[in-house]
Amino acid sequence: MATVGGTPVIEEDPEVLVEWVSWEGRPPGQEFKKRKPGEGKENYEKNHKPLAAKYDVPLNPASSSHRTTNAHMATYYARDKGKFKEFRNRIYKARWVEDLDLESPDVLARCGEKVGLDGEEIKQVIAEKRYLASLHSQREQGKSLGIFGIPSFVVEGKIFWGKDVIDDVKNEVERVKQERLEKQN
Repeated sequence: MATVGGTPVIEEDPEVLVEWVSWEGRPPGQEFKKRKPGEGKENYEKNHKPLAAKYDVPLNPASSSHRTTNAHMATYYARDKGKFKEFRNRIYKARWVEDLDLESPDVLARCGEKVGLDGEEIKQVIAEKRYLASLHSQREQGKSLGIFGIPSFVVEGKIFWGKDVIDDVKNEVERVKQERLEKQN
């Protein structure tokens, strides 16, 4: 079973370095999309459920929208502690399987503890807004590249964006690898 979207499919290639860059889908101050009754369920059935099945990823429709600022700051902390992938996968499960609020410091602390991180330190990171400047900086850098949403991937400066771009990213990676191999020979 894959863990998060199709990213592990790309990460499996030992010649490819995938670097996580934070991006808040709806940062504070930006409105959540207003949906008509039933629209979220319809979108899930039409778009997300088939994609989850394609990558063998567990995914349930979310009952509500939540900010992700705290989740991003906690993820920076996990990365600095060498637990990035474990934490990323745990918060994916918390959000898309268990339908938990990823803005809650208590939820994030429990997720961190499940992968060997200090839950109290996660709460402190959030309270201090320790990584907030980095989060904002990465968002501005992404915007300067033309990135405006998630998921987005950049391969050699070429941006791939949309709900199912994993195959496109894999193909571009293979093309770049082949091109480099031909230049070496």
